[in-house]
Amino acid sequence: MPNEKSSSLLQTETSSLIKNCDGEGRNIILAMTGTSGAIYGLRMLRALLLNDFNVDLILSEYAAYTLYKECGVELNPSNLTTLFPEIILLKSTVTFYNNLDLKSQIFTNDYVCYGMIICPCSMGFVGGIANGECKNLIEKSADYAFSYSKPLVIVPRETPLNKIHLGNMLKILDAGGKIVPAMPSFEYNPRDFNDLADHIAGKVLDLLSSNNAPLA
Repeated sequence: MPNEKSSSLLQTETSSLIKNCDGEGRNIILAMTGTSGAIYGLRMLRALLLNDFNVDLILSEYAAYTLYKECGVELNPSNLTTLFPEIILLKSTVTFYNNLDLKSQIFTNDYVCYGMIICPCSMGFVGGIANGECKNLIEKSADYAFSYSKPLVIVPRETPLNKIHLGNMLKILDAGGKIVPAMPSFEYNPRDFNDLADHIAGKVLDLLSSNNAPLA
């Protein structure tokens, strides 16, 4: 169960920063890695559910630890409505996947994906994706996105950046991916951490949509 800390982070009114993006009936992959900044991943999940996406959620081996350490949250199928009471899971679904499950149905011929988001994304995963590695489900899903020209948006959070980090992100951009660094804006007078993270979620949705319809 979420504690008082997690409740204060998650149970707020719908932010105007979340863009309208028609996700009804559309599958999207959301991956969370274990780097600091777990709130970005949680608010990204919330934004996708508010827009009725069917979310295929992949947590890296350390993502669950970071979620609990930073937000007091144990993310699982049974507590989604508790974490996000403003969301009624009628038009959307959340399916959890093990990052080591390389036989996932995500890669069957019947699966249609409209994009992938990695939020937050560690530099370790940035490096693996940039160099075409497929050691786990997150890397393999990103490779799938590149192969089928699906939108791939990565939200790196680590700082400072070195030349290797920048080179790997450039490789991802050259391959067709998008980079949205976790650099929240303060010009709109954010009220709390939720607003800061919602600003980034809104930027990601901007890249996934064109005339309010996700890119195919």
